Amino acid sequence: MSEMIDFPQIRRRITQLTTFEDGFWDLMLGAMFLFLSIYNFTRERLGPVANVALYLVVIALLAATQLVLRRLVSEPRIGYVQSRRSPKLLLVVALTAGMVLITFGVVMLTLLGPGTEPVSAPATAAASAGRGYLVEIITLFAIGGLFSLLGYVFQVKRMYLYGWMLGVANLASVYLEHNAGWTFLLPSAIAAGIIFLIGLIRLVRFLQAYPMPVEEG
Repeated sequence: MSEMIDFPQIRRRITQLTTFEDGFWDLMLGAMFLFLSIYNFTRERLGPVANVALYLVVIALLAATQLVLRRLVSEPRIGYVQSRRSPKLLLVVALTAGMVLITFGVVMLTLLGPGTEPVSAPATAAASAGRGYLVEIITLFAIGGLFSLLGYVFQVKRMYLYGWMLGVANLASVYLEHNAGWTFLLPSAIAAGIIFLIGLIRLVRFLQAYPMPVEEG
């Protein structure tokens, strides 16, 4: 045969279309980290335990909202894929579930990391003098590496940008918190805003490229 059908490429494209094309995953990720940037404010008012509980509820609501919006907005335009449960399909499902869990894990790692402990202004200089940033550097490479792996598997190039940008933003946020006394995690908020904006742009393009089908009467 002169031409062979590239089934792995077809499956990869289907995953890209149904999971990443509409921008809802980007919007969810951006919203998660945007909310995370005010972690210190909510922690001071709610306490550490209640604050973590609040963030878990917010993450669950964002994930559920993404699924509902995808069902209401995306599926009527592109349909949904129903295929036999082959080992390769199960692998794609497992990788997709792993992506969601990794996203959740990245948020929780940032949420519970040592850099999120509030530092009072008088103690800032003394605390930062002997503090290292090995944990944050490891987190940077972990986030960048995991998102790069997912970007490679799903052939979604912007995931490379997201991983390294979030890792660098987390390191910068912790540094500014301990050396300048910042309680608002501005670098993380900027990174989250960029991701959220990319999600909005992708959603607008998706709606333009895939209009609602007109029912023939």
